[in-house]
Amino acid sequence: MTVLQTSYDVASRRAVGDRRTHIITLLRDADEPLSVADVAEQVGVHVNTARFHLESLVYASLARREIETRPGPGRPRVVYTNAPPQVRSDQPGGFAQLAQILASAVADANPDAGSWLYGVGQDWGRFLTAKALPFATVDEAEVASGLVTMLDDLGFAPELDRSGDTHRLWLHRCPFVAMAQRHPGVPCQLHAGLVNGALEEMRSSLRLTEQESSTGRCLGILGPAPDVAVTSVPLRG
Repeated sequence: MTVLQTSYDVASRRAVGDRRTHIITLLRDADEPLSVADVAEQVGVHVNTARFHLESLVYASLARREIETRPGPGRPRVVYTNAPPQVRSDQPGGFAQLAQILASAVADANPDAGSWLYGVGQDWGRFLTAKALPFATVDEAEVASGLVTMLDDLGFAPELDRSGDTHRLWLHRCPFVAMAQRHPGVPCQLHAGLVNGALEEMRSSLRLTEQESSTGRCLGILGPAPDVAVTSVPLRG
C-alpha cells in the first residue's frame, strides 16, 4: 500500500528534527547538566514535550540521563548531558551489514566509485526530500531543517551549526565506518551526494563544498553553490 506524505507530515517531521537539534546543541554547550524544566524553558516547549525529546535522544545514545547528587533535603533532580554516540564498526547488523557488502562490492568493481556514488547520492537526496513549490521564496532555515530531518531519518545523527558565516554540518554516526576504512573517502561521496541532492531539490543557495572525516563523526562545510556542476566534494583527513 502506498502512503502519501502530506505537507503537514513533512512540516511536523521538520519541526521535530529542528527541536532535537536545538536540544543537542543546548546539552553540548551547557556548563552543567540540564533538567527537563531547563530544556523546556530554553526551547520554548511544554515540559512533557521536552521530556519526550530528551528521552528519545537518550534512546539514540545522543544524551545521558543522570540523577543529580546534591546535599540537603529534597528529591534529587533527573538531569541530562550531551553524549555523542560511540560508533561501532565491529558488529554491524541486519540491513547495515547488507549495505556494507553492496557498497564495498561497488567500490571494488568501479575504479571511479567515488564520483559514481556521488551521483547516486544526488538522485536519492532529491527523492527523499520534499520538493520546493514553484516560484516560492526559499527559506534557508526551513531548508536546513529539512536537510537535518532527512539525515536523521537515515541514521546519521546530524547536527547543523548555522552560527556566523560558515555553516557546519556534523554527522555523529556513519553507517559505513567499516567501508570507509577499506575504501577511504568513497562512502563520503555518497553522503555528499545525498546532501547536495537534497539542497538542489529544495532550491537552496548552499551546497556541501568540503568534508572532513574522523573517527566517530564527520564534518561538512556548507557554502555558496558553485557555478559549475561537480561530481565529488573534496575530503580532508
